[in-house]
Amino acid sequence: MTRMVWEVRSISHLTRMERMSILDRDSHRVPRRQIDHPQETMTVTRRLLRAMLAMGTLAAVSLALSPARAADYPTRPIKLIVPWGAGSGIDVQTRQFATAFAEAIGGPVVVENRTGAGSQIGYEIAARAEPDGYTLFAGTNANFIHQFLRPTSKIDPLKDMAPITLVNWLPSVLVVAKDSPVRSVDDLVALARSRPGALAYGSGGMGAASHLLASAIVSRNGLDVAHVPLRTLTADLAPMLARGDIHFAFPVTSVAANQIAAGTVRPIAITSAQRHPQWPDVPTLAESFKDERYVADSWNGLFAPAGTPEPILRKIFAAAVKAVDSPLHQASARTLLTIPEKSDSPAAFRKFLEREALKWRDMVVDSGIKAE
Repeated sequence: MTRMVWEVRSISHLTRMERMSILDRDSHRVPRRQIDHPQETMTVTRRLLRAMLAMGTLAAVSLALSPARAADYPTRPIKLIVPWGAGSGIDVQTRQFATAFAEAIGGPVVVENRTGAGSQIGYEIAARAEPDGYTLFAGTNANFIHQFLRPTSKIDPLKDMAPITLVNWLPSVLVVAKDSPVRSVDDLVALARSRPGALAYGSGGMGAASHLLASAIVSRNGLDVAHVPLRTLTADLAPMLARGDIHFAFPVTSVAANQIAAGTVRPIAITSAQRHPQWPDVPTLAESFKDERYVADSWNGLFAPAGTPEPILRKIFAAAVKAVDSPLHQASARTLLTIPEKSDSPAAFRKFLEREALKWRDMVVDSGIKAE
């Protein structure tokens, strides 16, 4: 039997005239649906809506997808919003994931870059999209950082989005210029203390993980170091380090890998709990500071707008975990030095996100960053 799901919004604060205006505006959208039951038909009538309005509520009719429609999904291209620039490490790997996901889901997937505000532009576009399974979002921990950085914005990824699965871990790497005299975290702290106000660090923008990590070092160690947001870490990092415009930065491995391999930047620490096999001589930030609060890897995962029907979410999840396991995605992870990981279920991913929210909330507090 087809289910009718009613999303009820209170409008008791409106006048009767305003309620009738809403009815006149929206009544043409109310569908006539036949329930899959012998000889039985349900019609949402104008009279029923007037009764609801009189009671101070407006029933916004949202028809849950029937099993047949869920089985047919997708019938048109799926849009996957990436909130980072084209050509960035996250973008490159998400495109590889999208190719594998398209094969698993059985339909085309179009990657769309919607950048700005430290990933929040893309986030807001995805959160406002129709929850029909045809808009997905490549979210990261940056969205949780913004939640706590700008509490008045009422951003809440666990309410705005339907979590689907984790896709990758992305450790961050503390890098300096290839010819920098800094060889360790201790060297960096000592240099900053000897030259208060003379050093600067680069980041991917206000509230990005690269900003938060550097700011935490500065704040926790009582340093005076300037923040310089970069247009993109991918394009600007090495030239700005070489010129001395900035003195250190925290790109994720997918951004840092090629530049470290090319010798244009040099790693001195990594945010993982363990040393990275690619750079076994590079210590973790936690062991350098002897402080577990510095274990703070970034990650990215797959989300849909809140309210996406469960049958569709289940189908997306099944295809997404196949994509994470695909040879194509695994190969791109090896190239970009990220760590592929899928969730056991959307519910397990939500639990993970709840823990991550607490961790990044504490990092925001410790960093001392204030929204600009």
